Amino acid sequence: MLQPFLFLSMRITSNIIDRVGVILCIVLFAACSKPTNTTSSEGKIVAKVNNTLLYSSDVENLLKNLPTKDSVAYTQSYISKWADDEVFYQQALNYLTDDELNIDKELEAYKKELITYKFQTKLINDKLDTIVTNDQIETYYNANSQSFLLKNNIVKVLYVKTPNNIPNIEKLKKLCYSINPKDAEQLKIMCVQFANNYYMNDNTWLMFDDLKKEIPQLKEVPDYSLQNGKVFEFTDETSYYFLKIIDIKSKNTLSPINFEKNNIKNMLINQRKQQLISTIKKDFFDKAKTNKELEIYN
Repeated sequence: MLQPFLFLSMRITSNIIDRVGVILCIVLFAACSKPTNTTSSEGKIVAKVNNTLLYSSDVENLLKNLPTKDSVAYTQSYISKWADDEVFYQQALNYLTDDELNIDKELEAYKKELITYKFQTKLINDKLDTIVTNDQIETYYNANSQSFLLKNNIVKVLYVKTPNNIPNIEKLKKLCYSINPKDAEQLKIMCVQFANNYYMNDNTWLMFDDLKKEIPQLKEVPDYSLQNGKVFEFTDETSYYFLKIIDIKSKNTLSPINFEKNNIKNMLINQRKQQLISTIKKDFFDKAKTNKELEIYN
């Protein structure tokens, strides 16, 4: 039982020594910076720029949640940065004019903006209706269809990327070409086992440019060769790629509604936010006039 006790004692002693080292660092820094009569209820002064003082207690409070091994270095770094910032700040006080130093109006304006922003955020969180129905999305889509022209090609695909040395790779290729639903299940099982990446959701549109990032060889494929049912197979030193184009929408054509659904939902919610705040502001304004709280002089 002696050895574990000895080991524990050594660890405790080591931690105490580390902490003492931090405290000594602060105290020694203070001793080198200032005469010995610079102790107050806030501890020793560790740095001073004119009449602005940094106390050891200020530094120690910052070390509470810091690992012991980092404390000494952090203490030295913090004191150095404090001194650098304070010297620069005091130079600014001497350099700028009284008008430039008078920032009360700027602070008041910023305070108003910050309080207003917090108030608007709270009103939105408390009062905004964020439920957007499919009918509302469809109505907005139909009324603004020209705003939804595609800027890039989008596709629905079957995509598989595997190491080119997996067992039964010929079986995997055969399953990729199959249109039998049972084979699709077998393909998914093989992809889970062997694939680096795969995508089998044929209801979701993807940006074709994103697929080019996945399959570098696609960068050499001209856009005009893309069509429904088109299959691409590529092999490099490490990987086999299979890509089947299930459906495609070309750029400058109308974007499908399900591709724009989230965008439309966000647009409608943003419109509601603006309308909500405008309505509330108008109500407050009208009440202030009615209650004689607001007076505008010509």
